[in-house]
Amino acid sequence: MDILKAIGESFKDVDVKQGIVTGYLSAFGNVDSDGDIIQKGAYSKTIQENGPQSKKPRIKHLLDHDTTKAIGVFSVLKEDDYGLYYESKAGSWSAGQDFLKMVNDGLITEHSVRIGIVKSVKNKEAGTTLLTEVSMKEGSSLQCWGANSATPILGVKSVSEYLEYLTYCEEKFQHFLKNGNVTDETFLLIEQKVKSISEQIKAMTTKPLTSTLPDEQTIINEFKQHLKFL
Repeated sequence: MDILKAIGESFKDVDVKQGIVTGYLSAFGNVDSDGDIIQKGAYSKTIQENGPQSKKPRIKHLLDHDTTKAIGVFSVLKEDDYGLYYESKAGSWSAGQDFLKMVNDGLITEHSVRIGIVKSVKNKEAGTTLLTEVSMKEGSSLQCWGANSATPILGVKSVSEYLEYLTYCEEKFQHFLKNGNVTDETFLLIEQKVKSISEQIKAMTTKPLTSTLPDEQTIINEFKQHLKFL
């Protein structure tokens, strides 16, 4: 079974003229919301077999885990002390060029990988699982998710902070719609996201705020449900 693992604020650099984007798809050593820890070296075999320098490169660079939206081609995938580093050449097609504009304008700030667990070690006492080897299917760059906080939103611990994040995303998207020069398809996608975020902000501000976010399983279920419509 494939699983998704996300990392926030993970871009390192973007060169719009050259179409080169660099950053991290995954981080090592931290405990995620599933209680999993990815160990350095876990990606070594899958990169060797399917990465950019392999005989048959198969690891794709997608937008929002959407297999119909390839946005670039990985030229580098390698592990360092921090995590899984990548360099990608954005495509000359419309999705790739729109991706560059969204990164440059701050609409895309996070990454996620789709992986399968090959080898792992459970620590029952700590309630964690150390992933020592994984198979990687694709790496995705993520737009502001709005309702889908399972990506996750780093540092957001209360509903008021979450509402602040949603408002930030809405403002970013609205600004991009007014000033961005993208294809009609991307424009409509962003319009839909703005509508979704606005509806959630309205729902949150017309109901009494609680002190914590929805429980983890609810957030994950909402995230999986949303993926079906991407």
